[in-house]
Formats: sequence, C-alpha cells, structure tokens
Amino acid sequence: MAKIGVSKPKFAKYSESNGVVTYSGGGSLGKMVNVDVSIDSSDDNNFYADNGIAETDRQFSGGTFTANTDDLSHEVSKAILGLKEQELGEIAGVTDTEVKELIYDDDQAMPYLGLGFIIKKKVKGVTKWRAVILTKAMFSVPNDAATTQGETIDWQTEELSATIMRDDTEKHAWKKEATFTTEAQAEAYLNNRLNIAEVS
Repeated sequence: MAKIGVSKPKFAKYSESNGVVTYSGGGSLGKMVNVDVSIDSSDDNNFYADNGIAETDRQFSGGTFTANTDDLSHEVSKAILGLKEQELGEIAGVTDTEVKELIYDDDQAMPYLGLGFIIKKKVKGVTKWRAVILTKAMFSVPNDAATTQGETIDWQTEELSATIMRDDTEKHAWKKEATFTTEAQAEAYLNNRLNIAEVS
C-alpha cells in the first residue's frame, strides 16, 4: 500500500450530553495540501513473569493534527477558533461594505471539534480512499507568516495545528476510519459522521 494523496479536510463543532457525542455547524477547512497526525502513547507498562515480559500495555494519551490548506477563510477562522466578528463602520477609503472584522480577545472560546480528511492510496494497483475522523480536537491559533512576491510566485499555504484527545463516549474513541473504492463514498462517510450537509 502506498499513499498517493490527501483531500477533503472537514470540521464540525463537537458537543456531548450523557455520553452521546453529536456534531453540528461543520464544513470544509479548504483544500488540503498535506496532513500529519502524530500520536502520543503512554510509556511501556510491562508485567514480568518467569524472568521476562509476560504482558505489556500501551495506551493512547493524545496527539497532534497538523495540516496545510490552500486558504483559511474568514468563516472557517470564526468557526474553528471561536472568534466573534463586528461591523467595520464607515472608514475613509474602504468601499467593501460586506467586510467584517474578526476579534481575537478575552472572549475567544476555542471550540472542541471533530475533524476528517481522506487519504488516497494504491493497494495492489487499485486506487482506494481511506476516510479518517478524529473524534475530538481543538485548534491552536495559527501563526501568521508570509514571504514577499518575487520574480516567480512562491506558493504559500496556511498551517493549522490541533490537539487530538479522546471523546466523551463510553469507550472514549479518538479516531474512526473506513476505506472505500471511490472518493465520493469516502466524503459521504465523513459528511455523515460529522453531520455535514452535502453542498452540491
């Protein structure tokens, strides 16, 4: 199996009641350039018998989701970073009347989210799509970095980083996945699990 691509980054707001997790207000994070899911596990917990290791246990203890997308829109920033927005009012020289201002301040409440994406892979010459869902995560405020334009365009992307954790279901899931024969089916799975309405 060889991974040959990644696409369709999704998010949805996470909520929980009496051990039941639901998602709402989701959508696309943009177009995905790359993704890295780094998982932390507990130290070896070894049980020794007959002078050797008879049992061992390692548990998921957290992780980090890092991804680059083509853009981080106003609406996505507002949703995933828990930002408020306000009208600009009249400003001399500003004619874009629909523009609103995003506010980063003490009222910012970073939401828990469900995240999803699709990995394209080749298995024995056959292309398949592996849909991955991280059931509970929280983003950090992304850094602002850019390079001036020179003689040729240096394509620059938006980097997002989130902490992965266990959800609040009985078994404390942290990841779900399923592999399909088409990307459309993989995306339908993500939309279903994250309760995202399909956009035609």
